[in-house]
Amino acid sequence: MTGLSATLAAAQSPLVRLDPKAKLCGVFFTVLVISTFPAARNWTLIVLVLILTGLFLLFRVPLWYLLKRCLVATPFIAMAVIVPLASGIPDAVDVSTAIALKAYSAVLLLILLAATTPMEDIIQALRQLGIPRGLALTAVLMFRYLFVLLEEWQRISRARACRSGNHHHVGRTRILANQVSMVFLRGWERSERVAQALLVRGFKGDFPRLKRSRSGKWDFVLSLLLPLALLVLRVG
Repeated sequence: MTGLSATLAAAQSPLVRLDPKAKLCGVFFTVLVISTFPAARNWTLIVLVLILTGLFLLFRVPLWYLLKRCLVATPFIAMAVIVPLASGIPDAVDVSTAIALKAYSAVLLLILLAATTPMEDIIQALRQLGIPRGLALTAVLMFRYLFVLLEEWQRISRARACRSGNHHHVGRTRILANQVSMVFLRGWERSERVAQALLVRGFKGDFPRLKRSRSGKWDFVLSLLLPLALLVLRVG
C-alpha cells in the first residue's frame, strides 16, 4: 500500500504543515462556536458558510473533492432538516435553515481536515489527546482494510464481467448479493491472514511511525484564529 499521505487532496496546502493536534482542536472549538449560533440570525450562518468556502480556495482544496463529499452528506442533512418542518414547531423554517447551515459548516470543516491531514496523523493525534488505545487501533485497521475490500470488489467485478460479457440483466439483484457475500468471505479470510502475520511480526498494538508530528505553540495559536473570529461574529 502506498503512503496514506499520498492520498491527500490538498497536499500542497499550508495547512498540511500544521500540527494535527492543533488542527483537531481548531475544528472542535469551531464546531462548538457554530453550535451556539441562534436560528433567528441565519444571515450570520450564511456569512459563516461563505467564510468556510473561502478557506477551501485559500488552502487549495480541489472543488470536485468538496462537492463529492458534500453530496454524500446531503441525504443525512436533509433528514435532519425535515424533522422541524414535519413537527410543526414555531419558526420551523428558520430552525430547519439553521440546522442545514450548521450541518454543512461542520461538514466543510471535516472535509478541510481530511483534505490536509493524513488519516493516520488524525488518529495518532486523537490518541495523544486521550482517546482509548483500542478505539484508535480499530479506526486505523478499519481505514486500511477499507481499501482491501474495495480492491477485492473490483477484482470480482472484473472476473464476473469477463465470464458473462457484462450481460446480466436478469437476476441482477441476486448476482450483486452473491458478490457481496463473496467479498465478505474473502475479506474475512484475508483478515485472519493479516492478523496472523501481525502476531508473527511481534505486533503489540502500535504501528511504528517514521515521521513524528511536531508540536508548536504557534500551531495552536493559528488553529484558534478561526473559532475566535467566528465568536466575534456570533456576539457582534
